[in-house]
Amino acid sequence: MSSRKAIGEGATRPSTLATVSNPLAISRGQDRKIKRGPIPGLPEGILLKIKPNSWLIKGPDVAALAQLAVKIVGGPEITRVDVRLKSWNPPKGWTGTPKMSGINSLWLHRQADGILLELVADEPTDPGVLVAAALRVLTPMVSLSYGSMFTFGPGLPMSAASLVADLNDVVLPTDKAHAHLRRADTLITSSEVSLDSIERSRTVVIDEHKPVWVVDGVSHEVFVNPLVHRPIGRLSTGPWNVGLASVQAGALVIEGAGVDLSTEIDLSQRDVAELKVFGGLQTNVELPARWRSQLEACGIIVGASSFPTDDFEWQVQSVHARRHALRAYSPAAALKAWPAVTVVLATHRERFIDQAVQQLARLAYPNLQIVIGLHGVEVDHSRFDAIAHDLKIVKISSDVPFGTAMQQLSEKADGQLITKMDDDDHYGAEHVWDLVLARMYSGATLVGKALDWIYVESANTTAFRPEYPAETYAPFVAGGTLLISRADLDALGGWRPVAKSVDRALIERVQATGGSIYRTHGLGYLYERRGEGHTATPNEEHFLTKTAKTFEGRIQHEVFGTRA
Repeated sequence: MSSRKAIGEGATRPSTLATVSNPLAISRGQDRKIKRGPIPGLPEGILLKIKPNSWLIKGPDVAALAQLAVKIVGGPEITRVDVRLKSWNPPKGWTGTPKMSGINSLWLHRQADGILLELVADEPTDPGVLVAAALRVLTPMVSLSYGSMFTFGPGLPMSAASLVADLNDVVLPTDKAHAHLRRADTLITSSEVSLDSIERSRTVVIDEHKPVWVVDGVSHEVFVNPLVHRPIGRLSTGPWNVGLASVQAGALVIEGAGVDLSTEIDLSQRDVAELKVFGGLQTNVELPARWRSQLEACGIIVGASSFPTDDFEWQVQSVHARRHALRAYSPAAALKAWPAVTVVLATHRERFIDQAVQQLARLAYPNLQIVIGLHGVEVDHSRFDAIAHDLKIVKISSDVPFGTAMQQLSEKADGQLITKMDDDDHYGAEHVWDLVLARMYSGATLVGKALDWIYVESANTTAFRPEYPAETYAPFVAGGTLLISRADLDALGGWRPVAKSVDRALIERVQATGGSIYRTHGLGYLYERRGEGHTATPNEEHFLTKTAKTFEGRIQHEVFGTRA
């Protein structure tokens, strides 16, 4: 059972621990002797023991720690944090970094299902910045500050925790502006604190108990925290339990399948884990947009009556709902922080040009560039006229290895992210969106899709083969769906100059350097397996084993781009 009260409704803390409800009450320059007592205002489950230069933090998980980080911005500067979390489950083989200068020492120790972390800085540092640095060690996350560094002011609510990846810079009302440089690009602030004297190019106001973020005077509903409300662990197959959702006395109540959950505030990381047993929730009332979007971002279908009865239609509806929730109600939508993406496609087979053009032309992502490499083939450029996106066409000699060709194309890319597509596979219109969203909520270095759907040409059969679980950190993703940042690709040394297994070579390089790999759902990608022309080794018969379902011919559905 999960039931809890909002802050200020009777929540108390043990008197032996000091807590912080308002960072301004202990702002810099004031006496650092913190009175001990039950002061409300901390994230649920967080306990603090504060000393003049160090904090001991005990908490349930990284989500609560992220809420604490934004809550304590502007507190007295410290040089050390000791973090003890009850639950810690990072991607296997992944190692994070503080991404902060002046780290004197960093120590990690697993303890049962949790973690002990000690982080010491050379100089006194804002406590929010130091805790955010600890978080970047503990969980993968990606920045939203493309081209516009974020600066955080004090007095922020816990709902700003979704921006913790960018919590590196703090400003106070007493700070002096740089004489020759604008103090802030994007200022993240609360209307409770006056920072009018701080020069900035953009202002984001986030207030406690208000359902909107105000970006330069324009209100945006931000209900989804991708670090919490995400479909990680959502499989491609059932069984699909259906529970009941209702609103009672102002609380969201969810029942069924052994779950009895009631909350008056946002769904927590613990709630999301508990709700994984549900594929759908039946409700006879219109759920408030906040709770509905959080549920749907987790992959749960919310409806009044009928639900799909097979795996495919269930996933179609679930993926459609999670796309909408993440795209409409996440911070990236309010901040217009969707990164530019470049698709790189190398082809040495003239007969697949028209099919490749069809795939590329239908892609719906708004900030998209296409770079096509003609790898030893001559093609009239008029055949690419259907592609309305920014387009570059590069001629590459046939004696250049495929990996080198991919590197040459990537060097022509202008996007922050690079994704690989193959000329003979099928891709739905939302394919790039799926990868960008998965990177946002997983924080992974490399993202790709599950190889769930395969068309085997010799058998004229489409196989639904969910051999590898979807929505999980994993060492394998479909090679025709790789997405990585340009910066990470450069840091890895680029694509390896090999003729075969180019995808595998990049995956192994990410693993060897401590990066994380995330496999999202396979919907919207149909792998074409033919008798020739592949650099991968499994034969066609392999893809007709361990199938959950098969379809005669190439499956016809708009999600794969095989039917309008």
